[in-house]
Amino acid sequence: MTRDACDVGLHFEPHRHDTDELMWAREGRLDVRFGGRNLSLHHGHMAWIPAQVTHEATLLGDGELMCLFADTPLRPPGDRFLEPHVVAASSLMGTLVQHLRDLERPRAERRKTRELLTELIATSEVREDTLAMPRDGRAAIVADELLANPADQRTLVELAEFVQISPRTLARTFIAETGSSLGKWRNRARLNHSLTLLKQGLAVEEVAAGVGYRTTSSFIETFRNGFGLTPAAYRRRFLT
Repeated sequence: MTRDACDVGLHFEPHRHDTDELMWAREGRLDVRFGGRNLSLHHGHMAWIPAQVTHEATLLGDGELMCLFADTPLRPPGDRFLEPHVVAASSLMGTLVQHLRDLERPRAERRKTRELLTELIATSEVREDTLAMPRDGRAAIVADELLANPADQRTLVELAEFVQISPRTLARTFIAETGSSLGKWRNRARLNHSLTLLKQGLAVEEVAAGVGYRTTSSFIETFRNGFGLTPAAYRRRFLT
């Protein structure tokens, strides 16, 4: 298993490898496209890309992308690893990925680290909280606006006017291309961005305001519904 680390802002045109690949944005946001899906991933996601699967990726925000490559005989067991998908990135998995970046470590130590990471990937849950990105040019502009500023309070009508289409067309496009209404999509974008702010150490009140919630209590309730934990509990478990 080898590694690669990339600077922010890099874009990888559609390509494929002879090896399996695990992609993780330690910081920032990773937009990755494979199998006809265009997804926006955060710190809690790792993208599994099997060998010979065409994909492209862009690292956005102030962050770092880490990539691990391994020969196919080393992949986790199970049919799901024959297809690209997104798995939950636990704090331990992140630590192991960073550990494997050090190519100077003894071979036996690296082998044990790789084996443990493979075991964790094999038992990890598939993450369904990824953001599907619209491909329509005007809807994509709206998505980029909301990702760049999760606290944006513009309504559907105002966003549609911004890209010069009708509100009905914008709403229909989001449902058709992302599977979610604009409101639900925006809510997921806010929750995902809140993880970045929590990891940065901001107080929950600051995080709530930073992603557009008018009250901290409503943010905590929405966060708990989305992730099963309060923001503070999630930070202790996954982000420290």
